[in-house]
Amino acid sequence: MNNFYNKNLKGIIPILYTFFNKNNSIDEELMKDQISLIIKQKSNGIACLGLATEVNKLSLKEKIKIIELISKYCPKDFIRAITIQSNTIKDYKKLIDVAKLNDASWIILQPLIKPNINNEDCYNFFLNILPQTKGFLTGIQNAKEYIGVGLNSKQVNNLYKNFNNFRAIKGEASSVIIREEIKEYPKDLTVFNGRGGQEILDNLNVGCKGIVPCLDFSDKLINIYKNFQNNNIPNAEKQYKEILPSIVFIMQSIETLICYGKRVCAYRMGVKNIYDRKPFLSPSDYGIKKTKKIVDNLGVF
Repeated sequence: MNNFYNKNLKGIIPILYTFFNKNNSIDEELMKDQISLIIKQKSNGIACLGLATEVNKLSLKEKIKIIELISKYCPKDFIRAITIQSNTIKDYKKLIDVAKLNDASWIILQPLIKPNINNEDCYNFFLNILPQTKGFLTGIQNAKEYIGVGLNSKQVNNLYKNFNNFRAIKGEASSVIIREEIKEYPKDLTVFNGRGGQEILDNLNVGCKGIVPCLDFSDKLINIYKNFQNNNIPNAEKQYKEILPSIVFIMQSIETLICYGKRVCAYRMGVKNIYDRKPFLSPSDYGIKKTKKIVDNLGVF
């Protein structure tokens, strides 16, 4: 398998939140409901186990369960982006094997976070773990702004040269930063951005193929993307301006995304009770009021 370019890897690929039951177990029914909504919205794919999925709070068994749920309930030709993160090399390898077994379309590697880790450690980790992904389209989550470590364009290009399946990367940077990075990348390195849909039109204009947001705004972002693709820029800009204040409120940090973004998603799904897994940011009365106002403006799914 020499050509890892996937022409279908583009657009809006929503990532799952992890919903919990009152007893702190994963609420599989709400996970299935999210998957169904993402498919029903005619998203360009589905993602899981990133920062928004609270991957750092999940056990190996729970991570495997979420991968299996996506495999079971998504159509076979639906793009499945699986983020790999753990605390040990052994578990990284196990999760990569599970992702392969469940026909991952795109494996996204997060760095192994350890005390005093630096950017060079991060790069060396990817050098050592990428051989495990042989045969599957693979990239990294280059999220220095959120994780604290990441790669520069030279290091990304070195991975590209060393691994013929390293052909898609997920960034977490402003459009200004990601534009400069894309200019340094090979033409067939597919670049996605995240950040909850912030600067979506700028991201697309500077060369990103799409974004990986959460479900809360994904239906609106899909419409914006479609308008962009159809060169209906005035409509795309109008729709973006309508949701931007809400995106800004939610995307203050990963903690606020998980606290309030998940609640926006839940309320739009008709779910009233949201249970948090420690450690978490407790919602304030004002925050809940603001969240419900956002939902009133967005409407239910």
